[in-house]
Amino acid sequence: MRVLNIVCGLSVLLVTLHLAHAIHHFYVHRLQFDVSGVSLWSGIIIAALIGVFSFVGGCLLLRRA
Repeated sequence: MRVLNIVCGLSVLLVTLHLAHAIHHFYVHRLQFDVSGVSLWSGIIIAALIGVFSFVGGCLLLRRA
């Protein structure tokens, strides 16, 4: 069970890192995707909140291991 917690925690942290990269990618290339204003910032804020909760969950999984 301990190995499963470690593997799951690392995978959640890896997915959180990928989410942070996606947020950065969409912000840098926002003119190419023709997204601006409220829709851009609301999406970034929602994705950042999901990333924070995902990071905390991954850390808690590793802490239990």
